[in-house]
Amino acid sequence: MGKWVVVSFLVLGGAFVVFLLIFQNPRQEKTLLTTGDGAAIYRQTCAVCHGARGEGKGGLGNPLRGRKLPAVYVKEVITRGKNKMPALPHIQGDALENVARYVNRLP
Repeated sequence: MGKWVVVSFLVLGGAFVVFLLIFQNPRQEKTLLTTGDGAAIYRQTCAVCHGARGEGKGGLGNPLRGRKLPAVYVKEVITRGKNKMPALPHIQGDALENVARYVNRLP
């Protein structure tokens, strides 16, 4: 009887591993953004956590509206991440500059 328990455990464990391999969510590589409208990039990337108008989303993202954060700081946080905010190193160059400017213009 003990042999059947071990065999059953191995079969179920193997089936579980196969299930995970088939149905896992593949890691999506981010497209490198080097140009683009700051508002459009913000809506696509930042608004999910920080809100459409920078008002914040509860515990997800801090409010950005009206804070007038230095562009250097905004770019650093976007590039490297900070606290709960993940790094977004795929936003570079003019795209990064445009998002930082847009964040500073939020009323």
